[in-house]
Amino acid sequence: MSRVLDTGKCDDLGCWIGRLPEGCSLCIKGLKSVFFATGVCGEGCFYCPISELRRGKRASYINEVFVRDMKDVVLEVLASGSRGVGITGGDPLLAIDSVVEVVKNLKEVFGEGFHVHMYTTGRNLRLEHLDKLSNAGLDELRIHVTGPHSWNALKIALSYGFDTGIENPVLPDFSKMRGLVEGGYRLGVRFINLNEMEVSESNYAGILSRGFRVNADGLTVQGSREVALQIMNWVLEEGLPINVHYCPAKFKDKYQYRRRLIKRFKRTRLPYEVLGREGLVKFVEAPYENNQQVDHLVLSGLAFKRDHTIYTSVKLSRKLMNLIPGGRQIRVVEAYPTSPRKLLNVTSLTLENDR
Repeated sequence: MSRVLDTGKCDDLGCWIGRLPEGCSLCIKGLKSVFFATGVCGEGCFYCPISELRRGKRASYINEVFVRDMKDVVLEVLASGSRGVGITGGDPLLAIDSVVEVVKNLKEVFGEGFHVHMYTTGRNLRLEHLDKLSNAGLDELRIHVTGPHSWNALKIALSYGFDTGIENPVLPDFSKMRGLVEGGYRLGVRFINLNEMEVSESNYAGILSRGFRVNADGLTVQGSREVALQIMNWVLEEGLPINVHYCPAKFKDKYQYRRRLIKRFKRTRLPYEVLGREGLVKFVEAPYENNQQVDHLVLSGLAFKRDHTIYTSVKLSRKLMNLIPGGRQIRVVEAYPTSPRKLLNVTSLTLENDR
């Protein structure tokens, strides 16, 4: 009797058949950092969600940090407590020397057990690229199938030692997505990742121009999730022995990104910071007042002075308001736990709204 997928359990975390790829397993736990190798890519996919800030730019980032050299990559991975890195773009193959350097250095610093996977469409793949990536220690290669060049890349890559699989956004077209899975199965790929199609400012017009509709959440394409689940049920009905993973668009922000932020906060927490909503940092800042009581807070380690600004915990906000005349310019700050902190919300504090 064929199995049937329990779609009720396929929530924002996603679901899978068989073994979850190691890169995805670490990602779910918030243990993967993301190295954005380059914004340059020769594909022009209408559904590409990359922001205009990065699209087409020859610049690299590790998570939210602009990369100047390998030190930036290593320090960010340390700060985030990651046990692996996913390499993406653009097409990382168009920055192959930088990618190889990153893989090699991460393995040397964090050990062979540190997991590294990479995405590419395979359009720019050469045998020498695979040789370099293999020698550097790449663990997992994910091919985004966009045409015949992608299938050729898969055939070549499968002869190497990587865990090689397919990772594609799910078009709301069952026949096309079934063909993708059938092709991957025939080749013998290790896994197929089906990503719910995301909507962003940069791909919104392209998605609508193809006749697709956007869900009420404004973040996903109608029918993408439904087709992904239909594909998984078809795999079960056919009894295909292949690993298939469906990843919802909400997963990145609700789980992967948030969990990584929380881990980063815990490892980089400053004495006056507390963990706020969604993994954000929360603290109070105010202009420095040269008086004995404020100085006492600083000397006792309850407040911290930097230049002409005082920083303290939200728990001491009322006390600080009583020490600064009129409580002027006292602000509650919410920020991403990046280095330096990236401000998100700044709220002026009064006795009425102090909590």
